Amino acid sequence: MDHYSELRQQIGQDLDTLTRKESPKSIFELAEDYLLGDPALKRQMVEDIIKEEADKRNIEIH
Repeated sequence: MDHYSELRQQIGQDLDTLTRKESPKSIFELAEDYLLGDPALKRQMVEDIIKEEADKRNIEIH
């Protein structure tokens, strides 16, 4: 599995956890968590994956 597939899977799992919380983080806060963990990632790419995975799960990210 390549790095982006692993990242997408991790984001999906994290979003599944967020659905159980009352106030999900903003997309910027979520992206920041991943960018701090891996500075080589591009913010726009991470935000796009978060949006796509949130849409799949019908999660509103602000």
